[in-house]
Amino acid sequence: MADSSAAADAVTGLPGRGVLEAELARMLSAAGGGRVAVLLVGLDEFAVVREALGFDAADEVLAAAARTIEAFFGDVRRVLALLPGDVFAVVLPGEHDAATVGERAESVIAALGRPSYVDGIGVGISASVGVFLAGTGPPPPAEVIRSAQIALRRARELGRTRWVLFDPVAGRADAARYRLACGIAGALESGQLEVVYRPHVVLPDAEIITSLNAVLRWRHPDFGQLRSEQFFPLAEATGMTGALGRHLLAEALRTAGHWRGRFGAAAPTVCLTLPRRMAIDEDLVRIVGRELDRNELQHRHLVLCTDVPSLLDDRGDLLGSLDELARAGVVFVVHITGLSELELLPALNVPAPGVMLTGAIIDALEVDEPPEQAVRTIRQVVERAEELGIKVGARGVLSEEHAELLYGIGVVVAAGPYLPTYSTAAEAETWVGRNFPIG
Repeated sequence: MADSSAAADAVTGLPGRGVLEAELARMLSAAGGGRVAVLLVGLDEFAVVREALGFDAADEVLAAAARTIEAFFGDVRRVLALLPGDVFAVVLPGEHDAATVGERAESVIAALGRPSYVDGIGVGISASVGVFLAGTGPPPPAEVIRSAQIALRRARELGRTRWVLFDPVAGRADAARYRLACGIAGALESGQLEVVYRPHVVLPDAEIITSLNAVLRWRHPDFGQLRSEQFFPLAEATGMTGALGRHLLAEALRTAGHWRGRFGAAAPTVCLTLPRRMAIDEDLVRIVGRELDRNELQHRHLVLCTDVPSLLDDRGDLLGSLDELARAGVVFVVHITGLSELELLPALNVPAPGVMLTGAIIDALEVDEPPEQAVRTIRQVVERAEELGIKVGARGVLSEEHAELLYGIGVVVAAGPYLPTYSTAAEAETWVGRNFPIG
Protein backbone atom coordinates (compact mmCIF):
# COMPACT_ATOMS: atom_id res chain seq x y z
CA MET A 1 0.00 0.00 0.00
CA ALA A 2 1.32 3.46 -0.89
CA ASP A 3 2.37 5.77 1.92
CA SER A 4 -0.25 8.53 1.93
CA SER A 5 2.02 10.70 4.07
CA ALA A 6 4.44 10.89 1.14
CA ALA A 7 1.87 11.62 -1.57
CA ALA A 8 1.36 15.16 -2.80
CA ASP A 9 -1.76 16.92 -1.56
CA ALA A 10 -4.37 17.14 -4.32
CA VAL A 11 -5.32 20.75 -3.48
CA THR A 12 -1.96 22.40 -2.82
CA GLY A 13 0.41 20.05 -4.62
CA LEU A 14 2.61 19.96 -1.52
CA PRO A 15 4.08 16.73 -0.15
CA GLY A 16 3.02 15.27 3.17
CA ARG A 17 4.72 14.26 6.40
CA GLY A 18 6.68 11.37 4.88
CA VAL A 19 8.58 13.60 2.47
CA LEU A 20 9.03 16.22 5.18
CA GLU A 21 10.64 13.75 7.57
CA ALA A 22 12.88 12.33 4.83
CA GLU A 23 14.09 15.80 3.84
CA LEU A 24 14.59 16.75 7.47
CA ALA A 25 16.65 13.61 8.08
CA ARG A 26 18.85 14.45 5.10
CA MET A 27 19.38 18.03 6.26
CA LEU A 28 20.00 17.11 9.88
CA SER A 29 22.65 14.56 8.93
CA ALA A 30 24.39 16.90 6.49
CA ALA A 31 27.99 17.85 7.06
CA GLY A 32 28.47 21.05 9.00
CA GLY A 33 26.18 20.37 11.92
CA GLY A 34 22.81 19.95 10.23
CA ARG A 35 21.32 23.23 11.41
CA VAL A 36 17.76 23.97 10.28
CA ALA A 37 14.78 26.12 11.22
CA VAL A 38 11.34 24.54 11.15
CA LEU A 39 8.22 26.70 11.03
CA LEU A 40 4.77 25.17 11.34
CA VAL A 41 2.21 27.64 10.00
CA GLY A 42 -1.21 26.59 11.28
CA LEU A 43 -4.40 28.03 9.84
CA ASP A 44 -6.56 28.84 12.86
CA GLU A 45 -10.15 27.55 12.87
CA PHE A 46 -10.02 26.82 9.13
CA ALA A 47 -13.00 24.51 9.63
CA VAL A 48 -15.10 27.68 9.95
CA VAL A 49 -14.12 28.61 6.38
CA ARG A 50 -15.18 25.15 5.17
CA GLU A 51 -18.50 25.40 6.97
CA ALA A 52 -19.17 28.93 5.71
CA LEU A 53 -18.07 28.57 2.08
CA GLY A 54 -18.24 24.84 1.39
CA PHE A 55 -15.41 22.43 0.61
CA ASP A 56 -14.70 23.58 -2.95
CA ALA A 57 -14.38 27.25 -2.02
CA ALA A 58 -12.36 26.37 1.08
CA ASP A 59 -9.99 24.37 -1.11
CA GLU A 60 -9.44 27.50 -3.19
CA VAL A 61 -8.57 29.44 -0.05
CA LEU A 62 -6.22 26.66 1.08
CA ALA A 63 -4.50 26.63 -2.31
CA ALA A 64 -4.16 30.42 -2.16
CA ALA A 65 -2.58 30.11 1.29
CA ALA A 66 -0.09 27.59 -0.11
CA ARG A 67 0.82 29.96 -2.94
CA THR A 68 1.27 32.81 -0.45
CA ILE A 69 3.64 30.75 1.68
CA GLU A 70 5.55 29.45 -1.35
CA ALA A 71 5.98 32.98 -2.69
CA PHE A 72 6.93 34.36 0.70
CA PHE A 73 9.76 31.84 1.13
CA GLY A 74 10.65 31.78 -2.57
CA ASP A 75 13.85 33.75 -2.06
CA VAL A 76 15.50 31.06 0.06
CA ARG A 77 16.26 27.37 -0.22
CA ARG A 78 13.49 25.57 1.65
CA VAL A 79 11.24 22.53 1.88
CA LEU A 80 7.46 22.94 2.09
CA ALA A 81 4.89 20.34 3.13
CA LEU A 82 1.26 20.16 4.24
CA LEU A 83 0.49 18.34 7.48
CA PRO A 84 -2.91 17.23 8.78
CA GLY A 85 -5.01 19.94 10.38
CA ASP A 86 -4.27 22.61 7.74
CA VAL A 87 -0.70 23.10 8.95
CA PHE A 88 2.03 24.11 6.51
CA ALA A 89 5.58 23.05 7.34
CA VAL A 90 8.51 25.18 6.21
CA VAL A 91 12.07 23.90 6.64
CA LEU A 92 14.90 26.36 6.16
CA PRO A 93 18.37 24.76 6.07
CA GLY A 94 21.33 26.58 7.54
CA GLU A 95 21.89 28.59 10.69
CA HIS A 96 19.10 30.98 11.69
CA ASP A 97 18.63 33.18 14.74
CA ALA A 98 15.32 33.53 16.55
CA ALA A 99 14.93 37.22 15.69
CA THR A 100 15.24 36.68 11.93
CA VAL A 101 12.94 33.67 11.91
CA GLY A 102 10.48 35.56 14.12
CA GLU A 103 10.36 38.43 11.65
CA ARG A 104 9.61 35.98 8.86
CA ALA A 105 6.89 34.34 10.96
CA GLU A 106 5.24 37.69 11.71
CA SER A 107 5.38 38.65 8.04
CA VAL A 108 3.82 35.41 6.81
CA ILE A 109 1.05 35.75 9.42
CA ALA A 110 0.34 39.24 8.07
CA ALA A 111 0.45 38.02 4.46
CA LEU A 112 -2.07 35.24 5.13
CA GLY A 113 -4.36 37.75 6.82
CA ARG A 114 -4.74 39.72 3.60
CA PRO A 115 -7.96 38.69 1.83
CA SER A 116 -8.01 36.28 -1.07
CA TYR A 117 -11.23 36.46 -3.07
CA VAL A 118 -13.48 33.45 -3.63
CA ASP A 119 -16.86 33.99 -5.30
CA GLY A 120 -16.53 37.69 -4.56
CA ILE A 121 -15.85 37.15 -0.84
CA GLY A 122 -12.55 38.44 0.54
CA VAL A 123 -11.35 35.73 2.93
CA GLY A 124 -8.53 36.52 5.35
CA ILE A 125 -6.94 33.71 7.32
CA SER A 126 -5.77 33.82 10.92
CA ALA A 127 -2.54 31.89 11.30
CA SER A 128 -0.25 30.94 14.18
CA VAL A 129 3.34 29.75 13.88
CA GLY A 130 5.41 27.35 15.94
CA VAL A 131 9.18 27.56 15.45
CA PHE A 132 11.93 25.07 16.25
CA LEU A 133 15.60 25.89 15.70
CA ALA A 134 17.76 22.77 15.38
CA GLY A 135 21.42 23.27 16.21
CA THR A 136 24.26 20.84 16.63
CA GLY A 137 23.26 17.39 17.78
CA PRO A 138 19.58 17.85 16.83
CA PRO A 139 16.90 15.29 17.75
CA PRO A 140 15.36 12.90 15.18
CA PRO A 141 13.05 14.41 12.51
CA ALA A 142 9.86 13.23 14.20
CA GLU A 143 10.96 14.88 17.45
CA VAL A 144 11.80 18.11 15.62
CA ILE A 145 8.30 18.22 14.11
CA ARG A 146 6.72 17.38 17.46
CA SER A 147 8.63 20.20 19.14
CA ALA A 148 7.43 22.66 16.51
CA GLN A 149 3.88 21.36 17.01
CA ILE A 150 4.14 22.01 20.75
CA ALA A 151 5.26 25.58 20.00
CA LEU A 152 2.34 25.99 17.57
CA ARG A 153 -0.14 24.83 20.19
CA ARG A 154 1.37 27.25 22.69
CA ALA A 155 0.96 30.09 20.17
CA ARG A 156 -2.71 29.21 19.81
CA GLU A 157 -3.21 28.95 23.57
CA LEU A 158 -1.75 32.45 23.92
CA GLY A 159 -4.39 33.90 21.62
CA ARG A 160 -3.39 32.93 18.08
CA THR A 161 -2.10 35.18 15.29
CA ARG A 162 1.38 35.03 16.79
CA TRP A 163 4.53 32.94 16.69
CA VAL A 164 6.22 31.04 19.51
CA LEU A 165 9.75 29.65 19.61
CA PHE A 166 10.05 26.19 21.13
CA ASP A 167 11.53 26.36 24.62
CA PRO A 168 12.89 22.99 25.84
CA VAL A 169 11.90 23.63 29.46
CA ALA A 170 8.41 24.90 28.62
CA GLY A 171 8.19 22.22 25.94
CA ARG A 172 8.73 19.44 28.44
CA ALA A 173 6.04 20.93 30.67
CA ASP A 174 3.67 21.26 27.71
CA ALA A 175 4.36 17.70 26.59
CA ALA A 176 3.57 16.48 30.10
CA ARG A 177 0.31 18.46 30.07
CA TYR A 178 -0.69 16.98 26.72
CA ARG A 179 0.09 13.45 27.92
CA LEU A 180 -2.08 14.18 30.93
CA ALA A 181 -4.87 15.34 28.62
CA CYS A 182 -4.65 12.13 26.62
CA GLY A 183 -5.07 10.07 29.80
CA ILE A 184 -8.35 11.61 30.96
CA ALA A 185 -10.59 9.11 29.17
CA GLY A 186 -8.69 6.19 30.67
CA ALA A 187 -8.81 7.77 34.12
CA LEU A 188 -12.57 8.12 33.84
CA GLU A 189 -12.96 4.49 32.79
CA SER A 190 -10.62 3.10 35.45
CA GLY A 191 -12.16 4.97 38.38
CA GLN A 192 -9.24 7.30 39.09
CA LEU A 193 -11.61 10.28 39.18
CA GLU A 194 -13.53 10.77 42.41
CA VAL A 195 -15.95 13.38 43.69
CA VAL A 196 -14.95 15.30 46.82
CA TYR A 197 -16.85 17.93 48.80
CA ARG A 198 -16.23 21.21 50.61
CA PRO A 199 -18.89 23.20 52.50
CA HIS A 200 -20.38 26.56 51.62
CA VAL A 201 -21.13 28.19 54.97
CA VAL A 202 -23.28 30.99 56.34
CA LEU A 203 -21.34 33.89 57.81
CA PRO A 204 -20.30 35.06 60.33
CA ASP A 205 -19.71 31.94 62.42
CA ALA A 206 -19.61 29.29 59.63
CA GLU A 207 -21.71 26.95 61.79
CA ILE A 208 -24.47 26.51 59.20
CA ILE A 209 -23.77 24.86 55.85
CA THR A 210 -25.83 25.96 52.85
CA SER A 211 -24.55 23.21 50.56
CA LEU A 212 -21.66 20.87 49.89
CA ASN A 213 -19.74 21.87 46.78
CA ALA A 214 -18.86 18.81 44.68
CA VAL A 215 -15.74 18.78 42.50
CA LEU A 216 -13.66 16.13 40.75
CA ARG A 217 -10.24 15.00 41.92
CA TRP A 218 -7.92 12.81 39.88
CA ARG A 219 -5.95 10.21 41.85
CA HIS A 220 -3.17 10.03 39.28
CA PRO A 221 -0.77 7.07 39.65
CA ASP A 222 2.28 9.26 38.88
CA PHE A 223 1.33 12.80 39.92
CA GLY A 224 -0.81 12.12 42.99
CA GLN A 225 -3.97 14.11 43.70
CA LEU A 226 -4.78 16.53 40.87
CA ARG A 227 -7.32 19.33 41.39
CA SER A 228 -10.04 19.84 38.79
CA GLU A 229 -8.53 23.16 37.69
CA GLN A 230 -5.36 21.24 36.77
CA PHE A 231 -7.05 18.90 34.30
CA PHE A 232 -10.42 20.39 33.28
CA PRO A 233 -8.75 22.90 30.91
CA LEU A 234 -6.82 20.01 29.35
CA ALA A 235 -10.07 18.15 28.78
CA GLU A 236 -11.05 20.87 26.31
CA ALA A 237 -8.22 19.76 24.03
CA THR A 238 -9.46 16.17 23.89
CA GLY A 239 -13.20 16.86 23.93
CA MET A 240 -13.65 15.25 27.35
CA THR A 241 -15.15 18.21 29.22
CA GLY A 242 -18.73 17.10 28.68
CA ALA A 243 -17.97 13.55 29.82
CA LEU A 244 -16.29 14.85 32.97
CA GLY A 245 -19.25 17.12 33.71
CA ARG A 246 -21.74 14.30 33.27
CA HIS A 247 -19.65 12.04 35.52
CA LEU A 248 -19.50 14.75 38.21
CA LEU A 249 -23.27 15.27 38.04
CA ALA A 250 -24.05 11.53 38.12
CA GLU A 251 -21.73 10.75 41.04
CA ALA A 252 -22.70 13.81 43.09
CA LEU A 253 -26.41 13.07 42.71
CA ARG A 254 -25.89 9.38 43.44
CA THR A 255 -24.29 10.40 46.73
CA ALA A 256 -27.01 13.00 47.36
CA GLY A 257 -29.63 10.29 46.82
CA HIS A 258 -27.88 8.04 49.32
CA TRP A 259 -27.76 10.86 51.87
CA ARG A 260 -31.40 11.70 51.27
CA GLY A 261 -32.41 8.09 51.87
CA ARG A 262 -30.28 7.81 55.00
CA PHE A 263 -30.73 11.21 56.64
CA GLY A 264 -34.01 12.45 55.19
CA ALA A 265 -34.55 16.21 55.50
CA ALA A 266 -31.16 16.56 57.24
CA ALA A 267 -29.32 15.41 54.12
CA PRO A 268 -26.90 17.99 52.66
CA THR A 269 -27.81 19.87 49.52
CA VAL A 270 -25.27 19.24 46.77
CA CYS A 271 -23.85 22.09 44.70
CA LEU A 272 -21.71 21.72 41.60
CA THR A 273 -20.32 23.98 38.89
CA LEU A 274 -21.21 23.12 35.32
CA PRO A 275 -18.21 22.99 32.96
CA ARG A 276 -18.77 25.27 29.97
CA ARG A 277 -19.36 22.62 27.32
CA MET A 278 -21.89 20.84 29.51
CA ALA A 279 -23.62 24.08 30.46
CA ILE A 280 -24.29 24.93 26.82
CA ASP A 281 -25.36 21.38 25.94
CA GLU A 282 -28.83 21.51 24.39
CA ASP A 283 -29.68 18.33 26.34
CA LEU A 284 -28.80 19.85 29.73
CA VAL A 285 -32.39 19.81 31.02
CA ARG A 286 -32.82 16.16 30.08
CA ILE A 287 -29.42 15.16 31.50
CA VAL A 288 -30.12 16.82 34.86
CA GLY A 289 -33.67 15.49 35.03
CA ARG A 290 -32.57 11.94 34.25
CA GLU A 291 -29.96 11.90 37.03
CA LEU A 292 -32.38 13.39 39.55
CA ASP A 293 -35.01 10.78 38.69
CA ARG A 294 -32.47 7.97 38.80
CA ASN A 295 -31.59 8.91 42.39
CA GLU A 296 -35.17 9.71 43.50
CA LEU A 297 -34.34 13.36 44.08
CA GLN A 298 -36.40 16.46 43.47
CA HIS A 299 -35.06 19.41 41.49
CA ARG A 300 -34.89 21.53 44.67
CA HIS A 301 -32.26 19.15 46.05
CA LEU A 302 -29.69 20.48 43.54
CA VAL A 303 -27.77 23.76 43.35
CA LEU A 304 -26.04 24.44 40.04
CA CYS A 305 -23.36 27.09 39.56
CA THR A 306 -22.28 28.73 36.34
CA ASP A 307 -20.41 31.86 35.26
CA VAL A 308 -21.17 34.85 33.05
CA PRO A 309 -19.00 33.72 30.09
CA SER A 310 -21.09 30.54 29.94
CA LEU A 311 -24.29 32.60 30.01
CA LEU A 312 -23.00 34.65 27.07
CA ASP A 313 -21.72 31.70 25.03
CA ASP A 314 -23.73 31.68 21.81
CA ARG A 315 -23.03 28.01 21.04
CA GLY A 316 -25.99 26.85 23.10
CA ASP A 317 -29.11 28.01 24.91
CA LEU A 318 -28.00 27.99 28.53
CA LEU A 319 -30.45 30.74 29.44
CA GLY A 320 -33.35 28.65 28.15
CA SER A 321 -32.09 25.62 30.07
CA LEU A 322 -31.69 27.65 33.26
CA ASP A 323 -35.21 28.99 32.99
CA GLU A 324 -36.70 25.52 32.52
CA LEU A 325 -34.66 23.96 35.32
CA ALA A 326 -35.36 26.87 37.68
CA ARG A 327 -39.10 26.57 37.10
CA ALA A 328 -38.74 22.88 38.04
CA GLY A 329 -36.99 23.86 41.29
CA VAL A 330 -33.22 23.75 40.66
CA VAL A 331 -31.43 26.61 42.43
CA PHE A 332 -28.87 28.57 40.41
CA VAL A 333 -25.90 30.54 41.66
CA VAL A 334 -23.77 32.61 39.29
CA HIS A 335 -20.06 33.25 39.84
CA ILE A 336 -19.34 36.92 39.14
CA THR A 337 -16.22 39.07 39.18
CA GLY A 338 -17.87 42.41 39.89
CA LEU A 339 -20.74 44.84 39.47
CA SER A 340 -20.80 44.79 35.68
CA GLU A 341 -21.42 41.05 35.64
CA LEU A 342 -24.09 41.38 38.33
CA GLU A 343 -25.92 43.92 36.16
CA LEU A 344 -26.08 41.37 33.34
CA LEU A 345 -28.25 39.00 35.36
CA PRO A 346 -31.48 41.06 35.30
CA ALA A 347 -30.71 42.13 31.73
CA LEU A 348 -30.55 38.47 30.69
CA ASN A 349 -33.41 37.40 33.00
CA VAL A 350 -31.17 34.89 34.76
CA PRO A 351 -33.19 33.07 37.47
CA ALA A 352 -30.45 33.14 40.12
CA PRO A 353 -31.27 33.89 43.78
CA GLY A 354 -27.57 33.99 44.65
CA VAL A 355 -24.18 35.04 43.31
CA MET A 356 -20.66 34.19 44.44
CA LEU A 357 -18.00 36.86 44.08
CA THR A 358 -14.72 35.41 42.85
CA GLY A 359 -11.26 36.44 41.73
CA ALA A 360 -9.44 39.73 42.23
CA ILE A 361 -12.39 41.48 43.86
CA ILE A 362 -12.12 39.06 46.82
CA ASP A 363 -8.35 38.67 46.78
CA ALA A 364 -7.90 42.44 47.21
CA LEU A 365 -9.23 42.21 50.78
CA GLU A 366 -6.76 39.58 51.98
CA VAL A 367 -4.21 42.11 53.26
CA ASP A 368 -3.59 43.69 56.66
CA GLU A 369 -5.11 47.00 55.57
CA PRO A 370 -7.53 46.43 52.67
CA PRO A 371 -7.77 49.38 50.26
CA GLU A 372 -10.89 51.45 50.83
CA GLN A 373 -11.64 51.24 47.11
CA ALA A 374 -11.72 47.42 47.31
CA VAL A 375 -14.14 47.54 50.23
CA ARG A 376 -16.29 50.12 48.46
CA THR A 377 -16.41 48.00 45.29
CA ILE A 378 -17.78 44.97 47.13
CA ARG A 379 -20.24 47.14 49.06
CA GLN A 380 -21.60 48.47 45.75
CA VAL A 381 -22.13 44.89 44.55
CA VAL A 382 -23.90 43.93 47.78
CA GLU A 383 -26.17 46.98 47.73
CA ARG A 384 -27.16 46.40 44.11
CA ALA A 385 -27.73 42.70 44.78
CA GLU A 386 -30.04 43.55 47.67
CA GLU A 387 -32.07 45.75 45.32
CA LEU A 388 -32.36 42.76 42.98
CA GLY A 389 -33.25 40.34 45.79
CA ILE A 390 -30.03 38.38 45.33
CA LYS A 391 -27.85 36.98 48.12
CA VAL A 392 -24.09 37.52 47.83
CA GLY A 393 -21.44 34.96 48.71
CA ALA A 394 -17.69 34.84 48.18
CA ARG A 395 -15.29 32.20 46.88
CA GLY A 396 -11.62 32.01 47.76
CA VAL A 397 -11.99 33.14 51.38
CA LEU A 398 -8.61 32.50 52.98
CA SER A 399 -9.03 33.18 56.69
CA GLU A 400 -11.50 33.92 59.46
CA GLU A 401 -10.41 37.57 59.35
CA HIS A 402 -11.10 37.64 55.63
CA ALA A 403 -14.56 36.14 56.25
CA GLU A 404 -15.34 38.63 59.04
CA LEU A 405 -14.42 41.57 56.83
CA LEU A 406 -16.62 40.27 54.01
CA TYR A 407 -19.51 39.72 56.41
CA GLY A 408 -19.15 43.29 57.63
CA ILE A 409 -19.61 44.49 54.06
CA GLY A 410 -22.72 42.35 53.56
CA VAL A 411 -21.50 39.02 52.16
CA VAL A 412 -23.54 36.21 53.73
CA VAL A 413 -22.04 32.96 52.37
CA ALA A 414 -18.39 31.91 52.10
CA ALA A 415 -16.32 29.16 50.53
CA GLY A 416 -12.58 28.75 50.40
CA PRO A 417 -9.39 27.40 51.93
CA TYR A 418 -10.18 28.59 55.47
CA LEU A 419 -12.91 25.94 55.62
CA PRO A 420 -12.31 22.17 55.95
CA THR A 421 -10.38 20.69 53.07
CA TYR A 422 -12.15 18.76 50.33
CA SER A 423 -13.41 15.45 51.73
CA THR A 424 -14.79 12.22 50.36
CA ALA A 425 -18.51 11.52 50.58
CA ALA A 426 -17.99 9.33 53.64
CA GLU A 427 -15.94 12.02 55.41
CA ALA A 428 -18.46 14.71 54.45
CA GLU A 429 -21.21 12.89 56.33
CA THR A 430 -19.79 14.39 59.53
CA TRP A 431 -21.34 17.69 58.43
CA VAL A 432 -24.86 16.25 58.12
CA GLY A 433 -27.39 18.16 60.19
CA ARG A 434 -25.65 21.52 59.85
CA ASN A 435 -27.18 22.57 56.54
CA PHE A 436 -30.23 24.25 55.15
CA PRO A 437 -31.06 24.96 51.48
CA ILE A 438 -30.11 28.30 49.98
CA GLY A 439 -32.76 30.44 48.29
